[in-house]
Amino acid sequence: MPAVGGNVTTVRRIATHLSQLGVSVQVAVVDEPRASLRQLSLQFQPDIVHAFHAFKAGVAALELAERLGVPLVVTVTGTDVHSDLFSPDRREAVLKVLEATDAVVVFSSSVAEELLTVMPSLCGRVHIVPQGVWFPPQESWDVRKQLGIPEDVPLLLLPANIRKVKRPTLAFEGTLLVREKGFDAHLLFVGSVLEDDEWERLERIIRQNEWVRFAGAVPMEKMASVYEAADIVLNTSEHEGGMANSLLEAMAIGRPVLAADVTGNRSLVQDGVNGLLFKDAREMAEKTVMLLTNEKLRQKIVVEAKEWVRQNCNPVEEASRYLGIYERVSKKVRGAEC
Repeated sequence: MPAVGGNVTTVRRIATHLSQLGVSVQVAVVDEPRASLRQLSLQFQPDIVHAFHAFKAGVAALELAERLGVPLVVTVTGTDVHSDLFSPDRREAVLKVLEATDAVVVFSSSVAEELLTVMPSLCGRVHIVPQGVWFPPQESWDVRKQLGIPEDVPLLLLPANIRKVKRPTLAFEGTLLVREKGFDAHLLFVGSVLEDDEWERLERIIRQNEWVRFAGAVPMEKMASVYEAADIVLNTSEHEGGMANSLLEAMAIGRPVLAADVTGNRSLVQDGVNGLLFKDAREMAEKTVMLLTNEKLRQKIVVEAKEWVRQNCNPVEEASRYLGIYERVSKKVRGAEC
């Protein structure tokens, strides 16, 4: 399995807790040759095939499910709903996968509504399973010391793979405005490079600004240290699938989150309650300054966020809901009609 990424985090967490519930789980990576995937499935003989991401994993998963004669479950992402369903190159493949599924899982009711608006034929097959939060055993890491970030400067963190949809340059623009307001704010990017052109833009920024750092891909076993090193955790995405793992993890750790005001983030972050939302670089800078100067607001947000995660993001309950879906589709039982 790849080391980092939102889907990787979700798959690893769910697989771990399904195993604890007595389910045998085999994780397959879709960039392996199809013949290897078929061989793996024949050896493992699954009762269910579950794809994470309708386009990137769903096409291969549908082929396997049909070959094996077993039900197909697909968890859709923000990219599926907000991008691939409207892409001339991907729409047909996504529609084919989703029409063939026995169950479709989304993270929030807002994404369920968006999906059903586009594909009302999925009525009765869409299930909402909120994301859990879980960290594997952690390795200690002095992030600031290793990356040369002074201990006494405000540090903004963007934990996201380098892709255009994650808008890393927006994080830079907002932090630059914070610095222009007189704060010696630094910015740290953590994630894998998935798009070369976006990396070229970001690399230029890093070379030209000593207060910007890039740590690359960081394994989950070290991510708690990364969050703890930050003063504020950012999400600058153009769209999200409903519950970004990075925001949930930051909230669980006790770091305030500042997220782009997009549909997926609004289902998780209540502005001024368990986090802050922003519409552009200017508002990002203003709300960053609020968090850096208003300790009462900061503490209120942190406490509310930790409690929200505690009440809503139990990974065992998440796995139990998936197990319930698997049992339903195995019996060919669909949900209530819309």
